[in-house]
Parts: sequence; structure tokens; C-alpha cells
Amino acid sequence: MKHSKLVRLIVAASTLSMAIVAVAGVQMASASSKTIVTVAYTSDNFFDTTTLGTKWWNTIQTEFNKDYPKYQLQLQPIGGGEDSLLDKLSLDYRTPSTAPDVAQFPSSEVGEYASSGYLLPIGKYLDTTSWFSTFPKAIQNEGNVGGKIYSVSSGETDSILYYNEAMFKKAGIAVPWQPKTWQDILTAAKAVKKVYPKVSALWLEAGTGAGSDGLLQGINNLIVASSTPTIQTSSGKMVVSSPGILEALNFYHTAYSDGLGAPESQLFSTDGVDVPTVTFHNDTLAMALGGNFFGGNWSKTVSAPYWPNVSGVIGLAYLPNYSGVGTSGGQAGGWGYSISSATKDPQGAFDFIKLAEDTTNLIDTDNWAGVVPPAKVDWTVPAYVNFSNPYDTDTANVLEKSVEVPSSANYAVWAQGMMEATGAIVQHPSTTGQQAMTILKNYVTNQLGPSEVTTLK
Repeated sequence: MKHSKLVRLIVAASTLSMAIVAVAGVQMASASSKTIVTVAYTSDNFFDTTTLGTKWWNTIQTEFNKDYPKYQLQLQPIGGGEDSLLDKLSLDYRTPSTAPDVAQFPSSEVGEYASSGYLLPIGKYLDTTSWFSTFPKAIQNEGNVGGKIYSVSSGETDSILYYNEAMFKKAGIAVPWQPKTWQDILTAAKAVKKVYPKVSALWLEAGTGAGSDGLLQGINNLIVASSTPTIQTSSGKMVVSSPGILEALNFYHTAYSDGLGAPESQLFSTDGVDVPTVTFHNDTLAMALGGNFFGGNWSKTVSAPYWPNVSGVIGLAYLPNYSGVGTSGGQAGGWGYSISSATKDPQGAFDFIKLAEDTTNLIDTDNWAGVVPPAKVDWTVPAYVNFSNPYDTDTANVLEKSVEVPSSANYAVWAQGMMEATGAIVQHPSTTGQQAMTILKNYVTNQLGPSEVTTLK
């Protein structure tokens, strides 16, 4: 009896094992029948916190797999800063089999990868959407290289003037404050410095610590608002000398030679662009030319640092044009998605982009990463407006007048030259604007060659 029972148990177990194998085989076959769509992205350098980034990417993966059952989204997070992302992508793109179907890029880098043949033009896919036409023209052309679009924006960084209202009032400056000229900014900074000698009167990002982000939220805004607001000509040449660049560098020279700027240790740190959100909170900063994300940093969700009553403390002003007529939107630059030219399923790759650009997903992206939605229709969505009210509304309005950072392989070289020029002024405040411009000109010309640069009169 025991033997017979044992035989029956063995047979039953064998039958069950075969059934499990059969079910597993069906599941494996089902999984293998799906087309894999790979997405590479920075896990540490886009969203304001790693936790928020992980939450967003896990959510989009679940949604994509549900909405597009023939595909399976495979996430490829890349740790470290922007340089780590670009280094890894450079290696991956060299071999078609390792190139991700979709990659997240800062807009300033798209030109280099597109020019190398790594990216797929996506204009025909974008033309089928209802949302791309709602982007401001400058944002539509952000990924335009040689007349073809290789990237679509998922959010933009622009800049505005922030100021401590109480400090301004005590310095005899009426608020709300809106400077009409660049001199008005310096005059206000000097007035505050006189009353608060231990406070940094004016934050102007400089040096190489923060990389090209420091330019985007610093001197590039002044150049765009100058008398010759050009960094790259329509022919593709990088501008290394111009009245506008000199005006901007002279402004830096005046600010730092008069002792109005922030300490070198803060300016040259790798997270320099975030420093003002802390120093404003600590009452050690009076005014800053800074990114739209400040308000988001002060929100409860991000808390870097949390500042619930900030709207009654820090005011906003638009950057005036050098001419004294009107205001400028300054420079804008964002992050977006590109499709590999080696992808085996461009439609599946673009389906991911469509889902990421869905209003709900895009607003979460922009709130949690501190960027302005690329679609103007989203600037009034309550979920965006109320995230860091009133800052999001004002900084979004700046975007419509902004000029995009060049999508050019040569821009990275120009950026390095400009970072060294501004860094020289901070380290040696006696450095004149003309001397700093010579640093820029020599560096970029030596790196790119005379045929790739130009001087504007």
C-alpha cells in the first residue's frame, strides 16, 4: 500500500512538474514574443531627487507595458552626473546592438550625436501628434540639426531674477522691483551690500564647476539680452568676440571687482546652480540670476530646502535688455528624448515618447525635475501652476521669449571657453571684460580652428 501510494505521488508530482514547465514555457514564449524597447536615461542628474526619478520611471514602465502590450519596456538607468551619462551613451552608440532605442539627452548635446549619425530624424512622427505644434517655435527647433529634428523636449530650464524683498526694502529699494537696465541691477546690489556687508549681494554663476548648466543660468542670459545676442551664427560658426559678449563679461567684471558676488567656493562647486536656493533660505543672499527650478526646490515635495512661506519673502523680476528697452527671456535649454538610428522598431520607440509626453506624465516630469513644460497649454494646468505657486507661472512666461541653447557639436567647446573666461574674473577680479573675452577667443579658436569661429562687430 505504501509502495502504491508512493508511485501515485511520484506520478502526480511528475505530471505537476510537466504542467509547470508547460506553463512556464508559454509564459517565456509570450515574453519572448514581445518587442523590447530600451530607454537609457540619467538616474541621478535630471529629477530633483533619486526617489522621485525612480518613482517616475517605474510608473512609466508599468503604463507602457500595459498600454502597448506588444512591447516590453526595458529601463537602462545610468548613474552619475551628465558627463557619466554622455560617456556611457557614447560607448553604447558605437555598436548598433548596444544602442538604446530611446535616450534622454540634454538639448545642447543633440547636435554632436546627430552629426555622428547615431540618431533618427523624428519629424514625421512628431507631425502625427496633436501636442508638438503647441510648443513654442524655439522649443520645436531645439533638436533641429541641419534642418531635421532629432529630439523632442520633455522640459526646459530658463532663468529669472530673484530678490529678497525685505533686504531690498531696508536698502531703500521699492518692491515689487523691476530693473529697466543692467545698471539698475548693479545699483540695487551695491545698495544692499552697503546695508548687509556680510551678504552676497548678487549671484552670478561662473567657472567650470557646474558645467554648461552654469552658463545656461548665468552669463548666456546676459549675452542673449545684449546688443548682439548671438552665440552661434546661422552658418554654424561660434561667436568668440562681439559687443554683446563684451557687455556681458564687463557686467561680470563690475560685479566681482566691486565685491558683490558670492564666494568662490560656492560658485565653483559642482552643484553651484542649486546653492542660491539654500543661501536665500539662510538670509545670506540678496539677489540671484537663477533657474526656474528654485520655486520647486522650496516646495514640500522636493524640500531642498522646504520653505512654505517663501512667496512672501523672495520676489521675481525679469531680466532687462541691455538697451534698456523691454525684457529678455534669456537662454533656455532642456532635456528631451531621441531615437537611435539603429533601432529595429522606431514606432515602438516613438510610442514611448508619446506616453512620456502625455500631460499627466509630462507635468510630473516637469514638477519633479524643476523644468518648464515645453507645451504652452500645460503652463496653466493646476497641477503645474500650484506646485510652486507663484514661481511656476512667471518662469513659464519667460520661456516664450527665450532663445534656445545651440544644438551643435561645437557648442561644448565654446561653453568650456566661456566657463574659463568667467572663472578667471571670479578668481582674479581685476580681469577686464576684454581680457576675459580674449580667453574665450583663444581657447575656442585653438580647439575648433579659425574657420569655425567668427567675430561680430
